[in-house]
Amino acid sequence: MFDSLSGPMRSLLARLAFLVAGALVGAALYALGVAGILAVPLAVVALLVIGELYLFAAGQGV
Repeated sequence: MFDSLSGPMRSLLARLAFLVAGALVGAALYALGVAGILAVPLAVVALLVIGELYLFAAGQGV
């Protein structure tokens, strides 16, 4: 299914997946009491940056 999408839509879905993964990691860190209230926004930003670097290295950045 992922291959049937256009390039920009695949790129958008990949970025959305990194955003959701960051929110989940941040929520887990917050639930564990690791970094307090800043865990969620910091995890989201960190995973978005990692995701952008991954997409750039993979040649999928639009």
